[in-house]
Amino acid sequence: MKIRKFLLGLIAMALLCVISPVHAEETNADFDQFMRNEFIQMMEDDYTSLHFALKDYEKYGITKPKPTIGEPPTLDNSKSIAKVEESLKGLEKFNYDELSDIQQHDYDTYKYYLESTRELLNYPMFDFQFLPNRGIQSNLITNFTEFVFYKQEDIDDYLSVLESVPAYIEGALEVTRTQVQNGYFMTDDALDSTLDGIEKFVAKTDNNPLIQIFNQNVDKFEGLSEEQRTAYKEKNRDFILNTYIPEYQKLAQELETFRGTRTSLSLYDLPDGKEYYAALLRSKSSSSASLQELFDLTDEQLKKLIDEARTLYLNAKKDDNLEEALPEKDPTEILNTLQGHLQEFPEGPAVTFTASYLDPSVANDAIVAYYMHPPIDDFSNNVIKINGDNVNSTNEMYSTLAHEGFPGHLFQITWYLNTNPNPLRTQLSNIGYTEGWAMYCEDVSWAYSDLNDGAKEENRINTNLNYILPAQADFLVNGMGWDEKKLGKYYESLGLNASAASNVMSAVTQEPGSIVPYGIGLTY
Repeated sequence: MKIRKFLLGLIAMALLCVISPVHAEETNADFDQFMRNEFIQMMEDDYTSLHFALKDYEKYGITKPKPTIGEPPTLDNSKSIAKVEESLKGLEKFNYDELSDIQQHDYDTYKYYLESTRELLNYPMFDFQFLPNRGIQSNLITNFTEFVFYKQEDIDDYLSVLESVPAYIEGALEVTRTQVQNGYFMTDDALDSTLDGIEKFVAKTDNNPLIQIFNQNVDKFEGLSEEQRTAYKEKNRDFILNTYIPEYQKLAQELETFRGTRTSLSLYDLPDGKEYYAALLRSKSSSSASLQELFDLTDEQLKKLIDEARTLYLNAKKDDNLEEALPEKDPTEILNTLQGHLQEFPEGPAVTFTASYLDPSVANDAIVAYYMHPPIDDFSNNVIKINGDNVNSTNEMYSTLAHEGFPGHLFQITWYLNTNPNPLRTQLSNIGYTEGWAMYCEDVSWAYSDLNDGAKEENRINTNLNYILPAQADFLVNGMGWDEKKLGKYYESLGLNASAASNVMSAVTQEPGSIVPYGIGLTY
């Protein structure tokens, strides 16, 4: 996923496998079985995760769980922590030196994931349910618009999951009420963004995407009678219009009553905020580096980029067109062009793809585009969705599709799945790495473009600045307690525009940590 970059107006990774020492020559069958059992348990605990992860779950010996959106959120994480502890104990029973090279990578990745998860579970008061970008009101819509029907049972399951949403939202609201009573809530700017998204969604009724996309998918599904198609469509339409949309309207009304309850702007100023932010950084950066170490990485890179920008502009001639634009092309044409520049990358599998625009009513304002992770047992067909409102030029479309497509996420994920990895590895969030790779791909893709050399360099520098600078601000504001005035003075010391501090401050306090994987990924 590519989040919206910060247009600041400041100035006119490695592959999935790395080389490491050879360890055990043969794999440990017990370890592989342990990892497989952990994967099966993960899938049997959550229907939606199962549906998006596997096309044919029965081949994996998985029993399908009840089709619901999941257990409603709770502030009591004791059961979740106990599950994590149990998995850690099971993992640590294995002798690390007796594992093969690949198994050691699996071990390290899973252990890091479990430890990071355990840390975050210690701070339930900071688990805000309705943030504009990663809140459930946004994620639910994406789940339903991207839900694929492989068999008729999936249509019935979809409707069952849909019907479980009101109870889930009510559970999330109950968590939020308790958080608010204890002084924890999102910022008013974040609330505005969340409410704007809900308003756009509920404004559409009969033409709501959750009705239109469902109807299209039912029409495409083979083997249904016309009576069955009509019945499915009517049931979905009735629920969306009379239950789902009203539920979102009630949600918006209650969230509005919490406005102003957040008395401090940054995480740093909230009780336990510094400690929570340290745990959040571990997860978002995919690194155990300290806050200071991460800051130093970004600081070194920023100074280098600013020097490169100064050199570029000082040496530019009058007839140099640093603002050159790529010729207009549709997303598929751009992806085909990018796919033709993979000679320096390892060979990936044969894949197909579609790239289309999101309906504005379900397009998250913070998102430029996203790549849908395909089922691990059928990754030949791939989907990219674009928020057209956040792509203002062919140059932006080019970099966005380099990030989401080739050599970015589409290539990254399908290449890895083609290596037949342990299935558990495919489900573990490692966002600092995955987004770091995609940002690296944005960076190098400018060299493949048809722009003149000066324009290539300007776009490359701006790509880096627009993500590394706000990532660093995230550290300074949420981790070190800087205010807007101090941030502005720091920008001035770098020779940048101090007025940018206001917009950056708002962004990094709305969803702390969100920009970190992108910015820090560019520095590794």
